[in-house]
Amino acid sequence: MKFISNSNDLSRFLEIPIAKNIPLRSISLDSRTIKKGALFFAIKGKNFNGNHFVDIALNKGASIIIADDKKFLKTKNNRIIYVKNTIQALKKISENIIKSYDGKTIAITGSSGKTSTTNIVASTLKLSSQTLKNFNNEIGMPISLMNASKKSKNIVLEIGASKLKDIHYLSNIIKPHIGVITNIGKSHLEMLKNIEGVLKAKSELVSNIKRNGYLVVPNENKKHLNFWKNIRSDIQIITFGMDKSSDFYPKEIKFNKNKMNFYIASTYMKEDLKITTSLNGEHNIKNILTSFAVNYCLGNTNNFFINVLKNDAIKEMRQIKSKWLRGSLLIDDTYNANPDSTRKSIDLLSMYKERTILVLGDMLELGKYKKKYHKEIGEYAKNRGINILLGFGDLTKNTINSFGKGGLFFKQEEDLKRFLKENVTAKDVILIKGSRGMTMERFINV
Repeated sequence: MKFISNSNDLSRFLEIPIAKNIPLRSISLDSRTIKKGALFFAIKGKNFNGNHFVDIALNKGASIIIADDKKFLKTKNNRIIYVKNTIQALKKISENIIKSYDGKTIAITGSSGKTSTTNIVASTLKLSSQTLKNFNNEIGMPISLMNASKKSKNIVLEIGASKLKDIHYLSNIIKPHIGVITNIGKSHLEMLKNIEGVLKAKSELVSNIKRNGYLVVPNENKKHLNFWKNIRSDIQIITFGMDKSSDFYPKEIKFNKNKMNFYIASTYMKEDLKITTSLNGEHNIKNILTSFAVNYCLGNTNNFFINVLKNDAIKEMRQIKSKWLRGSLLIDDTYNANPDSTRKSIDLLSMYKERTILVLGDMLELGKYKKKYHKEIGEYAKNRGINILLGFGDLTKNTINSFGKGGLFFKQEEDLKRFLKENVTAKDVILIKGSRGMTMERFINV
């Protein structure tokens, strides 16, 4: 049973009387996806207004509509519930769900790796619910909570930020027992200006962790670590990283194309823990260390954690297609991109001995640093031995120029698709990546 599975649940958490108990089979924010029995939230944004689609939602079979246009204030249709502000209604529902919940909440943020880490954490915890795909903001996160199971012992929520106060808003609702910051990197610089701005934004999480709770953070930057330690003295800080100064760190790392083996070591454990997983690359070592630290904070046994990773129960955001064009291997990493996550993807691609082809779209929201970071990515790809770099989007011109020989820029979508069709061979490994706004997934089905 979900927290919101009928109108009685909705009435209780929204604190508005709803006369009839109506089953709610799904929750939707988009009238185009409405199915019979849905709960539809009419959200008002800069470029859209869900209130304009209430009639469409009703005709498609929505059971209940939450709307904030005043024209619905005195409606006689008992399927339409008027609220002053739909987003505030989502907040109220979320707060009341959290108040009623007896389990543990885990909030995960960071510049990169937060979605993968959320997935690993949720998969390695028994009876857990997690953030739905792409649902990590003031609108999406409440939907994830409503869809969470009442039987969950843990709720794992990814929270994102594009500006200051975003993380505070979300984490203040969740009031997590455990807060996780995966890293501080070059993301959303258009609004956050610089690394210090990113640090400040992500660290808003810390003040909302429950007293005597835990903060799990990387041990990569002593300045950042000291910053977090100075925010709270009533929570325990647990670190992860690649060296022995971290609370949790890896030993005896062995990579191959399909598997990765290493040991998790810690002063908190009597014996090192052997990890075998199909998740590959240094970035995944850090994601796994982070996830294990969360498990440790919760007092869980290690066997379940080991077995989940060994049995390939976790699906990474990256999707590998072993038989792409002419039998080539494709790594679909089109979910999103920033300078740090792109470097990690290049590291992964560089592990392959075959000819490597990197297809990059623009990295967005980098503000005044956009040309600089695109240039650096080209240099990094060249230094890591990537054979061919294909750029799509005006900013990738800088990437191609710094990459030099083997780099090609494409202005037209069809030209890039044609190049891939004509030049990819069975012996190639191709990785495609770019910011969400570049919709790089269009190049998967060429």
